[in-house]
Amino acid sequence: MKKIIYITLALLMSSFAYANESKVCQKCHPIIYDEYCKSSHRKASTVNNPIHKALWDKHPKGTDGYSCAKCHSPSDKELMQTGILKDNKIQREEPISCVYCHTIKTVEEGDSSNTNLITNKNREFYTAQKEKKGSKKAEYATKSSFFGLVKVSQNSPFHKIDYNNENYYNGNVCMGCHSHVNNEHNFDITMLDAMIDKKDKNTCVTCHMPQVSGTKVTLNESKTHAFHGIAGIYHMNKEMGKYIDFSIKRQENNFSVKIINKSNHALFGQAFREGVLQVNILRDSKTINLKPFIFTRILAKDGKEVMPWLANETLKDTLIYAKKDVTFKSKILTGDKVTLILGVRRISKEAAKKLNLQNNKEVTKLKILKTESFNF
Repeated sequence: MKKIIYITLALLMSSFAYANESKVCQKCHPIIYDEYCKSSHRKASTVNNPIHKALWDKHPKGTDGYSCAKCHSPSDKELMQTGILKDNKIQREEPISCVYCHTIKTVEEGDSSNTNLITNKNREFYTAQKEKKGSKKAEYATKSSFFGLVKVSQNSPFHKIDYNNENYYNGNVCMGCHSHVNNEHNFDITMLDAMIDKKDKNTCVTCHMPQVSGTKVTLNESKTHAFHGIAGIYHMNKEMGKYIDFSIKRQENNFSVKIINKSNHALFGQAFREGVLQVNILRDSKTINLKPFIFTRILAKDGKEVMPWLANETLKDTLIYAKKDVTFKSKILTGDKVTLILGVRRISKEAAKKLNLQNNKEVTKLKILKTESFNF
């Protein structure tokens, strides 16, 4: 009976798979689907992302139409062919679908940007699961026990699973879109070049898709799954703080804060993004709030700040690369408690004004990456 139910489910799902790919996935992956719905992937389109829309509205239009589609809306097949951007169901519900990400076979490196190469195998998805790496492709089957009285289903009734694509283990599956984007002046406006080397301890997956509690699939329950909300600017998962270390060096008339970045890319490098280091000192039950330090990269042309597509130089760069020392001209006294708070804004308040988003408080809201206190 159970076998019949799963086969029926597979047939039902296949009948509308291409109409709403990600919604189909919800049937067996409800927790992951719920996370996806709140993720930056779901919010990548101009319909769902007010910053992206504001930038595209100001961007000069060429004959190729919506030129951001291959990363911001690759699941909209009509858009990919015509370049004509429409407010449709795909743009609202799955501009980057579950199926799209799990069918990236490899990444083709390019000078201006990379490109995802998609497998042409129908309903055969890639994923990473260390204990199954090296095994053959998983296909739906039932296993009998107790003299055939009990039948246990194995694997998905809807798709095959390939556990052997190395890109899903080292994080390079993300590098088709999250590497570099050079404008027509060959100037990188994203600062995320990070093709993973075998020596790297951390990858896109370890930082942005950490293991969290909850089963990844209802068919065969597991204790944990990879977080598909994509920890970062939308979901500031507490696990991200593990990849940042703080230390404080006290001197006679000032002190310095050292920030160690254990990820494999600069922090806060995207256009208009802003990192913020807040420092407060608790002294004799009174809190002293110091002027925050801002981490940013201002793009320019001819010495003046411009929109990303016009830039050919950097006017200012205070980003956190491997490490960053920031000096504060205040004394730390014995008995003081110093608290460091590192956060990030999707865009700065100044950028919000340039994009007419000053009334949208969410885009400039400070998201906290890490907080740590030191007693002296």
